[in-house]
Amino acid sequence: MKNKKKKLISVIAVVIAVVLAAGLPMIQRAAGRNSYLKVIRNNWGLSLPAGCVEVYEIDSGPSFHGDGERYHVFKYREGKEVPVWGNAEGLRDADRKRIVEILDGLDGKKEWYPDFESVTDMGKDKKQDGSCVYFLFDGEAARLYVVERFI
Repeated sequence: MKNKKKKLISVIAVVIAVVLAAGLPMIQRAAGRNSYLKVIRNNWGLSLPAGCVEVYEIDSGPSFHGDGERYHVFKYREGKEVPVWGNAEGLRDADRKRIVEILDGLDGKKEWYPDFESVTDMGKDKKQDGSCVYFLFDGEAARLYVVERFI
């Protein structure tokens, strides 16, 4: 009788371990799926719609002071809420040059650079220390480009 209980408990433990091992990666993926959107909210006080998946990212690496550049590209799924800031005409030539300088400095892949002609909405923010962020949304491709520079 005791052996049967031990075997049953062992089988149940193995089944639970297998289920947890199989489900853990999915839970981790779901938890981290839009984790950088949380970082943007914390750093810039902006809440972006969560119906997206990060498809590309690059940054200047860890820094003692937390300064550096970061670049993220998010793809929004059809039918999901998308960010809207305002007319993309607010993106000046100086902003475009600065964005390209940041991306070039990161050695970003050119195919992931925003197509400025396709940007339908844009937003930008600047902190008192000179740190800045650019949000560029390409409505046709449903891509959000986030370019950050921390000083």
